[in-house]
Amino acid sequence: MADTTATSNGTGGKNSKAGASADDVKEQIAALQADVAELTRAVAGYGRARGEEARRAANRTADDMRARAEKMGHDAEAQLRSGYAQAESAVRENPTAAVGIAAGVGFLLGLISARR
Repeated sequence: MADTTATSNGTGGKNSKAGASADDVKEQIAALQADVAELTRAVAGYGRARGEEARRAANRTADDMRARAEKMGHDAEAQLRSGYAQAESAVRENPTAAVGIAAGVGFLLGLISARR
């Protein structure tokens, strides 16, 4: 009788150990799944934060470039107005020379276009 009890306890012990290790594995897998889910959320949050940061940096750069372009446009307009004023002043001071220069340029352009 002692032998039967020992045998059933020994076998029962092995089965409960196998059952316990299967439960342990299931618990570890569940914990691992929870950890992976948390890691996924953390990585997604990091990605969103970096994306927002990149978007803000791009907007700042675009605003800076827009401001520079506007300033360059105003500067170019000022230079054109100044050049136009100088040319108008030169024509008013020397109208004969201006007409002669215009005629010469027109003649040269005519020669160039006639050769084509």
